[in-house]
Amino acid sequence: MSDEFSSEDEAKAQVREAARYLLRGVGGSDRGDIVQQIMAIVNEVARGLPPGGSDPLDEGMPGG
Repeated sequence: MSDEFSSEDEAKAQVREAARYLLRGVGGSDRGDIVQQIMAIVNEVARGLPPGGSDPLDEGMPGG
């Protein structure tokens, strides 16, 4: 995958293809676990956090 996309639609298509690849041949609760991990990564990116980084506002408390 490239770091540059020619359009939003191209970026979405590449994300879809990556998700299909990661979920290929996986079923049951393993599939759900992978989907949750993908969603966590997308959430980090949307909030501008580095991959695998922690949220500086999350002090580890419930709800927090």
